[in-house]
Amino acid sequence: MPTVDFYCKKTCKSCQKARAWLDEHGVEYRFVDYTKQLPPERVIREALEQMGAAALRKRHKRFKELKDAGIDVWLKEIKADPNLLGRPILVWPDGRWLMGFQPEVWREQLL
Repeated sequence: MPTVDFYCKKTCKSCQKARAWLDEHGVEYRFVDYTKQLPPERVIREALEQMGAAALRKRHKRFKELKDAGIDVWLKEIKADPNLLGRPILVWPDGRWLMGFQPEVWREQLL
């Protein structure tokens, strides 16, 4: 299995659980703090197109204000404040991606 890019935030509890899961299962990954380097724009756009507002963090202070805004606004706002984007995000070298920590889905895709 090729090394995946693991976009997350060190202080995020879900990201910490996801990272522990990756380590536990021997998955090779490269940690990327997404507040410093966002995933490729193509991945973010695909996530927004496929998931809609579900790709945004519901706990973000501006979620209610932005949830119906649409993809172009979401992209602009995510670039200004990466914490708006859901996490964690895995990106494979071939461009596939997963958003959110779901152990059963990760198991199917990574093991």
